[in-house]
Amino acid sequence: MKRISPFIIVVLLVLFQPASPLWGRSNILPTGSRATGMGNAFVSQYDVFSAYHNQAGLANIERTSIAFFYENRFFVKEFSSRAALLTFHTGSGNFALQYNSFGPPLWREGNASISYGRHLGDKLSAGIAMNYFSTRLPELNRIISTMSFELGAIYQLTERTFLGAHLANPYAPNLSTLVYDEKIPWRFSIGGHTQFVPQFMLSYEIETVQGYWPILQIGAQWEAVENLFVRGGFNTGPARFFAGFGYETSFFTLETAFQYHQYMGYTPSVSLIFSFF
Repeated sequence: MKRISPFIIVVLLVLFQPASPLWGRSNILPTGSRATGMGNAFVSQYDVFSAYHNQAGLANIERTSIAFFYENRFFVKEFSSRAALLTFHTGSGNFALQYNSFGPPLWREGNASISYGRHLGDKLSAGIAMNYFSTRLPELNRIISTMSFELGAIYQLTERTFLGAHLANPYAPNLSTLVYDEKIPWRFSIGGHTQFVPQFMLSYEIETVQGYWPILQIGAQWEAVENLFVRGGFNTGPARFFAGFGYETSFFTLETAFQYHQYMGYTPSVSLIFSFF
């Protein structure tokens, strides 16, 4: 598609905007294809891409990793999102640096952050992130920006069950000029996962974004054969059904996922993670 239809732009902006007329930012964030394949029920997971879901999930990282993510929303390249992520282990905890962007160059939305997660005990881990948001305004020929933070925790309830909670942008920071005004809405997630057997895990989560109804997110992961994973998920929001696959080695992890939106159709994504010493 060389030029996106104005009708598609209008429809997508309507679908992705919260109820308040002051909010114009898309609120589309990278998730990683493992999380996408599980319906984004990921608040209690330990993973490289926990930098986006719950920074407490960085606590179990033991190696330096470089990760990349790409999502082609509804197969419309102008609505694609991309991300690059670096995680590294230290004696006092684990850090992650990331940058992601959404949209074409003329009105691209960007976000850069630094995250930190660590164990606070045998069963409890916590994390925090500092975020820098930017939005390009082509009609004003300028970029506006703001800052915010996120924090979260994960608790091991039993040997097989973990619970997590995460809060992002608690004070809903503004992006504004004399003629433009929007807010980054707060997000709150709470949920958990249970590893019923070594090969099968079930995740469950409720996510609330300011201006939206809460969404129930459910996902499952099955290790079909060694190092090969099959995933599926369901949400009560507009994007209902999710599926994905993953393959892991000691050096790299390749993950793919699809989600189905009840109005706009399919969105594919892919993640690639390289792990070193």
